[in-house]
Amino acid sequence: MTIKTQIIAHRGYRAVAPENTLPAFEAALAYQPDMLEMDVHRTLDGHLVVIHDEKVDRTTNGTGFVKDMTLAEIKSLDAGIYKEPKMVGVTIPTFDEFLTFLRAQKFDQTLMLEIKTDHVSYPGIEKEILDKIDTYQPEYHVLYQSFNLNSLKIVRQLQPKADIAALVYWATPSVYWLKWRGVFDYIHSDIRILKNKPRIFWRPNVHMRTWTVDNEADMRRVFKAGLRGMITNKVALATKIRREIQGDEHD
Repeated sequence: MTIKTQIIAHRGYRAVAPENTLPAFEAALAYQPDMLEMDVHRTLDGHLVVIHDEKVDRTTNGTGFVKDMTLAEIKSLDAGIYKEPKMVGVTIPTFDEFLTFLRAQKFDQTLMLEIKTDHVSYPGIEKEILDKIDTYQPEYHVLYQSFNLNSLKIVRQLQPKADIAALVYWATPSVYWLKWRGVFDYIHSDIRILKNKPRIFWRPNVHMRTWTVDNEADMRRVFKAGLRGMITNKVALATKIRREIQGDEHD
Protein backbone atom coordinates (compact mmCIF):
# COMPACT_ATOMS: atom_id res chain seq x y z
CA MET A 1 0.00 0.00 0.00
CA THR A 2 1.33 3.41 -0.99
CA ILE A 3 1.50 5.89 1.88
CA LYS A 4 -0.23 9.13 0.95
CA THR A 5 1.44 12.43 1.72
CA GLN A 6 -0.67 14.22 4.31
CA ILE A 7 -2.15 17.58 3.35
CA ILE A 8 -2.14 20.00 6.28
CA ALA A 9 -4.26 23.16 6.03
CA HIS A 10 -2.08 26.02 7.29
CA ARG A 11 -4.07 28.27 9.66
CA GLY A 12 -7.19 26.96 7.97
CA TYR A 13 -7.64 27.91 4.33
CA ARG A 14 -6.01 31.31 4.56
CA ALA A 15 -5.97 31.79 0.79
CA VAL A 16 -9.74 32.35 0.85
CA ALA A 17 -10.53 33.54 4.40
CA PRO A 18 -8.73 35.39 7.22
CA GLU A 19 -6.15 33.03 8.70
CA ASN A 20 -6.82 31.29 12.02
CA THR A 21 -10.48 32.32 12.03
CA LEU A 22 -13.53 30.08 12.03
CA PRO A 23 -14.38 30.92 8.37
CA ALA A 24 -10.86 29.86 7.36
CA PHE A 25 -11.14 26.56 9.22
CA GLU A 26 -14.59 25.93 7.77
CA ALA A 27 -13.29 26.61 4.25
CA ALA A 28 -10.41 24.18 4.78
CA LEU A 29 -12.66 21.39 6.02
CA ALA A 30 -14.59 21.48 2.75
CA TYR A 31 -11.53 19.84 1.16
CA GLN A 32 -11.14 17.22 3.91
CA PRO A 33 -7.45 17.83 4.62
CA ASP A 34 -5.62 15.22 6.68
CA MET A 35 -4.78 17.82 9.30
CA LEU A 36 -5.92 21.26 10.37
CA GLU A 37 -3.09 23.46 11.63
CA MET A 38 -3.53 26.39 14.04
CA ASP A 39 -1.67 28.45 16.65
CA VAL A 40 -2.31 29.30 20.29
CA HIS A 41 -1.30 32.38 22.33
CA ARG A 42 -2.50 33.65 25.74
CA THR A 43 -4.04 36.99 26.66
CA LEU A 44 -3.11 39.24 29.56
CA ASP A 45 -6.03 37.90 31.60
CA GLY A 46 -5.19 34.27 30.92
CA HIS A 47 -7.40 33.25 28.00
CA LEU A 48 -6.10 31.02 25.20
CA VAL A 49 -6.71 32.49 21.75
CA VAL A 50 -6.11 31.32 18.18
CA ILE A 51 -3.69 33.61 16.35
CA HIS A 52 -0.30 33.16 14.71
CA ASP A 53 1.63 36.34 15.40
CA GLU A 54 2.76 37.64 18.77
CA LYS A 55 1.16 40.96 17.81
CA VAL A 56 -2.28 41.65 16.37
CA ASP A 57 -1.04 44.27 13.90
CA ARG A 58 -0.81 42.15 10.72
CA THR A 59 -4.17 40.39 10.89
CA THR A 60 -6.49 42.88 12.61
CA ASN A 61 -7.25 46.61 12.84
CA GLY A 62 -5.46 46.78 16.19
CA THR A 63 -1.90 47.08 17.45
CA GLY A 64 0.05 45.50 20.25
CA PHE A 65 1.12 42.17 21.72
CA VAL A 66 -1.48 39.52 22.46
CA LYS A 67 0.12 38.97 25.88
CA ASP A 68 -0.53 42.63 26.79
CA MET A 69 -4.22 42.65 25.82
CA THR A 70 -7.28 41.37 27.67
CA LEU A 71 -9.70 39.01 26.00
CA ALA A 72 -12.26 41.82 25.75
CA GLU A 73 -9.70 43.93 23.88
CA ILE A 74 -8.81 41.01 21.60
CA LYS A 75 -12.49 40.30 20.82
CA SER A 76 -13.12 43.95 19.96
CA LEU A 77 -10.71 43.73 17.02
CA ASP A 78 -11.74 43.17 13.40
CA ALA A 79 -9.93 40.10 12.06
CA GLY A 80 -11.57 40.24 8.63
CA ILE A 81 -10.54 43.73 7.59
CA TYR A 82 -7.18 42.85 6.04
CA LYS A 83 -8.57 40.18 3.72
CA GLU A 84 -9.94 41.01 0.26
CA PRO A 85 -12.85 40.81 -0.10
CA LYS A 86 -13.31 42.00 3.46
CA MET A 87 -15.28 39.69 5.76
CA VAL A 88 -17.61 41.41 8.22
CA GLY A 89 -17.90 40.35 11.83
CA VAL A 90 -14.85 38.07 11.94
CA THR A 91 -12.94 38.05 15.22
CA ILE A 92 -9.97 36.22 16.71
CA PRO A 93 -11.45 33.01 18.13
CA THR A 94 -10.78 31.80 21.62
CA PHE A 95 -9.41 28.29 21.95
CA ASP A 96 -12.76 27.30 23.47
CA GLU A 97 -14.63 28.67 20.46
CA PHE A 98 -12.31 26.79 18.13
CA LEU A 99 -12.72 23.47 19.96
CA THR A 100 -16.50 23.97 20.08
CA PHE A 101 -16.42 24.58 16.33
CA LEU A 102 -14.54 21.31 15.73
CA ARG A 103 -17.09 19.45 17.83
CA ALA A 104 -19.98 20.97 15.87
CA GLN A 105 -18.26 20.07 12.60
CA LYS A 106 -17.79 16.47 13.80
CA PHE A 107 -14.11 16.86 12.97
CA ASP A 108 -12.44 13.46 12.70
CA GLN A 109 -9.04 14.14 11.15
CA THR A 110 -5.94 15.39 13.04
CA LEU A 111 -5.51 18.74 14.76
CA MET A 112 -1.97 20.12 14.44
CA LEU A 113 -1.60 22.59 17.29
CA GLU A 114 1.36 24.97 17.40
CA ILE A 115 2.34 26.26 20.84
CA LYS A 116 3.56 29.80 20.20
CA THR A 117 6.32 30.13 22.77
CA ASP A 118 9.24 30.72 20.41
CA HIS A 119 9.19 34.53 20.75
CA VAL A 120 7.01 35.17 23.81
CA SER A 121 7.12 33.41 27.17
CA TYR A 122 3.82 32.01 28.45
CA PRO A 123 4.72 30.10 31.64
CA GLY A 124 2.42 27.12 32.09
CA ILE A 125 0.68 27.42 28.73
CA GLU A 126 1.56 23.85 27.78
CA LYS A 127 -0.43 22.42 30.70
CA GLU A 128 -3.30 24.82 30.06
CA ILE A 129 -3.55 23.64 26.46
CA LEU A 130 -3.40 19.96 27.39
CA ASP A 131 -5.99 20.44 30.14
CA LYS A 132 -8.31 22.30 27.78
CA ILE A 133 -8.05 19.56 25.17
CA ASP A 134 -8.83 16.98 27.85
CA THR A 135 -11.99 18.82 28.92
CA TYR A 136 -13.40 18.45 25.40
CA GLN A 137 -12.44 14.75 25.18
CA PRO A 138 -12.02 14.91 21.40
CA GLU A 139 -12.39 11.80 19.27
CA TYR A 140 -9.91 13.26 16.78
CA HIS A 141 -6.14 13.03 17.12
CA VAL A 142 -3.97 15.96 18.27
CA LEU A 143 -0.36 16.56 17.22
CA TYR A 144 1.55 19.25 19.14
CA GLN A 145 4.32 21.25 17.49
CA SER A 146 6.55 24.19 18.38
CA PHE A 147 9.81 25.89 17.51
CA ASN A 148 10.47 25.98 21.26
CA LEU A 149 12.07 22.68 22.25
CA ASN A 150 11.47 23.41 25.94
CA SER A 151 7.73 23.51 25.27
CA LEU A 152 7.99 20.13 23.55
CA LYS A 153 9.87 18.70 26.53
CA ILE A 154 7.14 19.95 28.87
CA VAL A 155 4.40 18.39 26.74
CA ARG A 156 6.31 15.10 26.74
CA GLN A 157 6.64 15.21 30.53
CA LEU A 158 2.97 16.02 31.04
CA GLN A 159 1.65 13.63 28.42
CA PRO A 160 4.22 10.93 27.61
CA LYS A 161 2.15 9.35 24.84
CA ALA A 162 1.41 12.61 23.01
CA ASP A 163 2.36 12.97 19.35
CA ILE A 164 4.91 15.79 19.17
CA ALA A 165 6.76 17.50 16.31
CA ALA A 166 9.73 19.87 16.29
CA LEU A 167 9.37 22.84 13.97
CA VAL A 168 12.79 23.64 12.54
CA TYR A 169 14.29 25.39 9.57
CA TRP A 170 16.53 22.39 9.04
CA ALA A 171 17.09 19.18 10.98
CA THR A 172 20.63 19.40 12.35
CA PRO A 173 22.35 16.45 14.06
CA SER A 174 21.31 17.87 17.44
CA VAL A 175 17.67 17.82 16.32
CA TYR A 176 17.96 14.17 15.31
CA TRP A 177 19.63 13.45 18.66
CA LEU A 178 16.65 14.89 20.54
CA LYS A 179 14.28 12.88 18.37
CA TRP A 180 16.27 9.73 19.11
CA ARG A 181 15.99 10.52 22.83
CA GLY A 182 12.20 10.66 22.46
CA VAL A 183 11.64 14.39 23.04
CA PHE A 184 9.52 14.46 19.88
CA ASP A 185 8.29 12.05 17.22
CA TYR A 186 8.40 14.10 14.02
CA ILE A 187 10.50 16.80 12.37
CA HIS A 188 8.88 19.61 10.38
CA SER A 189 11.40 21.33 8.11
CA ASP A 190 11.30 24.44 5.93
CA ILE A 191 10.68 23.62 2.24
CA ARG A 192 12.92 26.56 1.24
CA ILE A 193 15.88 24.68 2.69
CA LEU A 194 14.76 21.14 1.95
CA LYS A 195 14.32 21.86 -1.76
CA ASN A 196 18.06 22.55 -2.06
CA LYS A 197 19.13 19.39 -0.26
CA PRO A 198 20.34 16.26 -2.12
CA ARG A 199 18.06 13.38 -3.08
CA ILE A 200 18.87 11.38 0.04
CA PHE A 201 16.71 13.79 2.05
CA TRP A 202 13.77 13.23 -0.32
CA ARG A 203 13.24 9.55 0.37
CA PRO A 204 9.82 8.46 1.68
CA ASN A 205 10.10 9.37 5.32
CA VAL A 206 7.82 8.41 8.20
CA HIS A 207 8.89 11.29 10.44
CA MET A 208 9.52 14.24 8.08
CA ARG A 209 6.92 16.82 7.10
CA THR A 210 7.68 20.12 5.39
CA TRP A 211 6.35 23.67 5.56
CA THR A 212 5.03 25.87 3.92
CA VAL A 213 4.53 24.39 0.44
CA ASP A 214 2.57 26.70 -1.88
CA ASN A 215 4.54 26.46 -5.13
CA GLU A 216 3.09 23.90 -7.57
CA ALA A 217 6.49 22.55 -8.58
CA ASP A 218 7.42 22.04 -4.92
CA MET A 219 4.10 20.30 -4.28
CA ARG A 220 4.66 17.91 -7.16
CA ARG A 221 8.13 17.09 -5.90
CA VAL A 222 6.86 16.42 -2.37
CA PHE A 223 4.06 14.15 -3.60
CA LYS A 224 6.32 12.27 -6.01
CA ALA A 225 8.89 11.76 -3.25
CA GLY A 226 6.23 10.48 -0.87
CA LEU A 227 7.21 12.62 2.09
CA ARG A 228 5.11 12.16 5.23
CA GLY A 229 3.21 15.42 4.91
CA MET A 230 3.22 19.04 3.87
CA ILE A 231 1.75 22.18 5.37
CA THR A 232 0.18 24.42 2.75
CA ASN A 233 -1.92 27.55 2.28
CA LYS A 234 -3.26 26.22 -1.04
CA VAL A 235 -5.44 23.36 0.06
CA ALA A 236 -7.44 23.02 -3.16
CA LEU A 237 -4.34 22.92 -5.35
CA ALA A 238 -2.63 20.41 -3.08
CA THR A 239 -5.72 18.20 -3.09
CA LYS A 240 -5.86 18.28 -6.91
CA ILE A 241 -2.16 17.47 -7.35
CA ARG A 242 -2.16 14.68 -4.77
CA ARG A 243 -5.12 13.05 -6.51
CA GLU A 244 -3.23 13.26 -9.80
CA ILE A 245 0.03 11.80 -8.44
CA GLN A 246 -0.95 9.56 -5.52
CA GLY A 247 -4.63 8.78 -6.04
CA ASP A 248 -7.72 9.56 -3.99
CA GLU A 249 -7.27 7.79 -0.68
CA HIS A 250 -6.01 9.48 2.49
CA ASP A 251 -3.05 8.15 4.44
